[in-house]
Amino acid sequence: MNRFINVIGAIAISVLCAPLAAQNYPARPVTVVIPYPPGGVDLVVRLIQPAIEQELGHPWVIEYKSGASGLIGMEYVSRARPDGYTLLFTASNPWVVTPAMRAKTPYDPIKDFTPITNTTEGVNVIVAGMQFPPNSFREMLDYAKKNPSKVSWATSGLGSFWHLDAENMNRLAGTDILHVPFAGFGPMLPAMYSGQVSMNLITLQTVRALIDSGKVKPLAIMNSNDKARHLFPKGIEIVKEVLPGFVMGASWNGIAGPANLPRPIVMRVNQAVHKALSQKEIVDRLTRDGSFVSANTPEEFAARIVSDLEHSRSIVRAARIAPLE
Repeated sequence: MNRFINVIGAIAISVLCAPLAAQNYPARPVTVVIPYPPGGVDLVVRLIQPAIEQELGHPWVIEYKSGASGLIGMEYVSRARPDGYTLLFTASNPWVVTPAMRAKTPYDPIKDFTPITNTTEGVNVIVAGMQFPPNSFREMLDYAKKNPSKVSWATSGLGSFWHLDAENMNRLAGTDILHVPFAGFGPMLPAMYSGQVSMNLITLQTVRALIDSGKVKPLAIMNSNDKARHLFPKGIEIVKEVLPGFVMGASWNGIAGPANLPRPIVMRVNQAVHKALSQKEIVDRLTRDGSFVSANTPEEFAARIVSDLEHSRSIVRAARIAPLE
């Protein structure tokens, strides 16, 4: 009986203390897990980190848990205590693309996380080497139909949203452009310069200087979001205007916690991130990098995750993409 009373008392105390803990959050440094190596996704969180730390009054400690296309870091956060001291900062791929490409992942992308907010999105482009004959997306599609064995495009890997977009464009255009996956953007450009591949599907940030200097040929913008249009280089075709059924896959960054993260903590982090992303110097830096702010409410972010996951699954089904092991 005494043991039962002690257990009930402990539960009651934890329930009563939870709101107080959330109100005082954070009371110590917060670990932010990134499921990728340094030098990519972390650039955004490091840009906003000082402003967030000033707002919250405690450090954000970046911890890299990369590997298995983001699965390791995602699983780690999904199993963390929902106390706000372990958060996730990730690109969209392991959240809404990888689960569509695999029969099983070690986490449920919907049930195992508490969405807090999107942060940013990038502008994505299709570029070609200067030796490639077509000078526009329309010309490229015509050329690919007439020369199916001569056209290929590189992406940053199997199972990425780039891979899904490539297969989706092939399906909508009736082309059979060869998909050549690489391990990230780094080796894709030399392969295009040498003629090993015809085109790259890549971020504008990566190739903007090369476009401006005439070293690569821009063929198309993959985005159609009105918020990004001010970032589009002038005179470049938009994929959706050539292929009306095309919708670019998820290409965002976002912040989350484990499932059941208390609402006051969710909103505290949400508001701190939004405040950081409203600072002019941060917005200006993102614009220079070819990115834009996409901060939203936890509910909007949650709805977007569901929608983007279904979009990925629909492409996998329609394009009959073989599942990854």
